Amino acid sequence: MRTYKNITFSNDQQTIKALQALSKPGISVDEYRGAFHQIGMALGTLLNSKVENNYGNTMLACASEDADWLAKGVIDTISQKNISLAVFWNGRITLNEVTKLEYSPIIKSYIEPIENCQTLILVKSIIGTSCVVKNQLLHLIGKINPQRIFIVAPVMYKDAQVSLTKDFPDYINVKFEFITFAIDTERKPSGEIIPGIGGMVYPKLGLGDIREKNKYTPNLVISRIG
Repeated sequence: MRTYKNITFSNDQQTIKALQALSKPGISVDEYRGAFHQIGMALGTLLNSKVENNYGNTMLACASEDADWLAKGVIDTISQKNISLAVFWNGRITLNEVTKLEYSPIIKSYIEPIENCQTLILVKSIIGTSCVVKNQLLHLIGKINPQRIFIVAPVMYKDAQVSLTKDFPDYINVKFEFITFAIDTERKPSGEIIPGIGGMVYPKLGLGDIREKNKYTPNLVISRIG
């Protein structure tokens, strides 16, 4: 079952259509990428209203597979244009097949400097077990000490927020604000969230499997170092 948040059928039909497109059978790579970019722009608009366009010194962090479409949509839309970027390439190791406990080690990263970070925006295509997000936050929080942290994803599993916050002390948890458009409550026996984002994001974006996608350098990164 899916519950929509921060959007309504009367006012946000394009965003809802884009969310539904992600789980459409046979969706093309271009359409899948385009849906994520459109959703990212909608999330950026929502963020502007949440912070009243008062971001301060800002870092946006994301996984490498989310950079060129979802995160790019957020960057294109938020009113704060001078941002630092952090991109992470993560692996994925299943520690327990029964509980679907996973570990997502950081393989490599691209992190721009920032001083006096007021806002950290962490963007993820879907948050289920929260292991990827947790590792990225652990890597960043001690380095940049943000005043507020927005966890931003089109879709979240119903237990994701609780799963993430239990791994951090209260003085960090009070900084979190979770921004999403859909809460899903069902999983397949494999652990895949239903309807989620239509399955594994990497092949649907045309990036290959978990190993192949880590060979991809996002254009968002190339444009900053080129």
